Amino acid sequence: MDLSFLAYYADNPVAFVVLVIGAVVIIYTWKVLPLKIEKMWIGKAAGEERGEAGQKTESIKKDGIIPHLDKTLERMESKIDEANGSMRDMETRINHIDKAAMMGIIYNRNIHIIDRLRAFICYLKLGGNGLVAEFAIEYLVGPNRDLWMRAVQESQMIPRCPKYEERIAEINKKIA
Repeated sequence: MDLSFLAYYADNPVAFVVLVIGAVVIIYTWKVLPLKIEKMWIGKAAGEERGEAGQKTESIKKDGIIPHLDKTLERMESKIDEANGSMRDMETRINHIDKAAMMGIIYNRNIHIIDRLRAFICYLKLGGNGLVAEFAIEYLVGPNRDLWMRAVQESQMIPRCPKYEERIAEINKKIA
């Protein structure tokens, strides 16, 4: 090994000290510091128990990443299921509110008959039935057969009730 470059530092001790300190810093950051960071991360420094992050790191090294990925995906799926449950509840509430609004239109005598008939069709498509349907058939549909047929044909709303077609057929049979 050629150490002739050190001849310059023999006359300049300050430069030599800077060179030695620089070499020590480079060796420390290259070799020692990563080991200390790893020990600190997994909790092995100073005889401490392993921290939670260190335990996860060790288990990933031992078991692989797939089991941990599966646990994460399971947690995400459970949160999605919870959100879907609350969405169904919200959808039920909105359906109830929509039916109540349609009932208000059906019973309101200040609204034009065709609009009340359209509201009745929407009410049926939302799954409405019972006394409101009896009222509408007797007082709206019966006396206004032509408007009823027009409203049924114009209806664009997608039915949410599976028995909608049966109800319309029953109503048409009653008024015929």
